[in-house]
Amino acid sequence: MFRYFCADDKIESGIVRVTGGDARHLKTILRAEAGDVISVVTESREYTAEIAEINKEDIICEITGEIDRNNETEITVTLCQGIPKQTKMETIIQQNVELGVKSFIPLITERTVVKLNDKGREQKKLDRWRKIAKESSKQSKRNLVPEVEDIITVRELVDRLKKEDAQIIVPYELEDMKTLKEVLSQPKQRYYVIIGPEGGFDIKEIEMLREAGAHIVTLGKRILRTETAGLVASSVIMYACDEMI
Repeated sequence: MFRYFCADDKIESGIVRVTGGDARHLKTILRAEAGDVISVVTESREYTAEIAEINKEDIICEITGEIDRNNETEITVTLCQGIPKQTKMETIIQQNVELGVKSFIPLITERTVVKLNDKGREQKKLDRWRKIAKESSKQSKRNLVPEVEDIITVRELVDRLKKEDAQIIVPYELEDMKTLKEVLSQPKQRYYVIIGPEGGFDIKEIEMLREAGAHIVTLGKRILRTETAGLVASSVIMYACDEMI
């Protein structure tokens, strides 16, 4: 069933208007017709809605019922990802949205190869990543679209983390003592998972993160790719917190 995400106040008198790319997708890709049923997901509820009118600019739907279902995790995992090369970030966002990660922070690190020299290029990437987060939310039947935040530096992240009440986890290939299992012996409500780009973190960045209260951990004897490490760490956290069967 097609899922349309919108704010609570977009539903007025039992009517919701599907607009923009969602309306185009319904009309041109799914060949929607009057009488078809879609799912409407707001910040607080999920509804079934029947298509009443298909217009040039929008699709008018009538709310027909409420779905008592919540597919979200009880914990909040934020993945802070050093921006990798090519389209790896798209895969990272897609797979971690499916897993249940609730927000993403793209990171510029000392060893980040990708150069975003102008705001236009940066915004284009952010728009693409946010679109993928939305599409993955629909596919995986999420009750929310995870936020892809603006790109920041490691220093800016450290300043933010100092104010957070959360478990901060940094997998690091040169750490061989502290394990993720050890850190997760006392589960928390909020987690930040911080992953370096292809070249890993510079030692100065690791020390900054450590001073901010981060746990520097090993994910085992084998070195994982940047696009794998975040997914593995987040999966282990979900399992430890009883969010995976």
